[in-house]
Amino acid sequence: MTTVSEAGGFLVTTLPSPPPSSGASTAAAPSILPQPRNAPLKPGSAKESSIIDYVDKKLLGISRRYEKRFNADFEDEAASEIEGRGYERFGEVAKDLEDVIDVVWISGTPSLEIPYLLTIALTCCADLPSFPFDPRPTFHLLHKLDLAFYSLLRGTNSETGEILPGFEGGRGKVSTTEKVRMRGLVERTRVAVVEVAGKAGMEVTGLSGLDEGLTTTDDDDEMEGMEGARSEVGVEGNHGRWEMEVARVYEKTIVELGMSLDTGMGVID
Repeated sequence: MTTVSEAGGFLVTTLPSPPPSSGASTAAAPSILPQPRNAPLKPGSAKESSIIDYVDKKLLGISRRYEKRFNADFEDEAASEIEGRGYERFGEVAKDLEDVIDVVWISGTPSLEIPYLLTIALTCCADLPSFPFDPRPTFHLLHKLDLAFYSLLRGTNSETGEILPGFEGGRGKVSTTEKVRMRGLVERTRVAVVEVAGKAGMEVTGLSGLDEGLTTTDDDDEMEGMEGARSEVGVEGNHGRWEMEVARVYEKTIVELGMSLDTGMGVID
């Protein structure tokens, strides 16, 4: 495990690659989300401004590298030295997006976490169809987003059960407008994953029916499944594994959103 300094004085922990799943390693599986601050950043503070500036620049860099994949004229020598070449695999996009997720999550600030995570989810959904199916990084990124959204919707860390910074006493709740936007992104992403996986020769059926029967239990089994998926190599010969993961994209979030929106669709706040 290594720790690197990011903008705004934050320390971002980089977790090592997980080993292949086993009964022993599953129990000690590392957290998907990093440990957040104990308290949210103060609005208008220098640290908050620094984080906003850093994340905005990172997201712009990701957008520019994506555009370089399709437009050679988009190259800018000065910018390329900082941003890098155009993306060749979705795994490269996923890695950069995960780095941004970690910085946003460490901020422990709902006013930053909710809008930025929605933006990251939109970027993932929009970029995914432009690349060949890259299952391991794709599912790891979507699993991290699922845990983050699920945690924000409940106000507690889904991995530790602790109340999230800024959610004490019912504060920091996700608004109905944000929930509606989140559900739209979740549904579109699930469709996009099915389509991209289909182009890779996979067949995934019954996805809409699964939405109604998803549960948020058996967390240990879920982690074991994700660890096993990440230990596989390539798509060829692993269709059964990947088909299972396709059906579980955003499974926690979609269940929580269904419970929340279907029982509280009053005035949109």
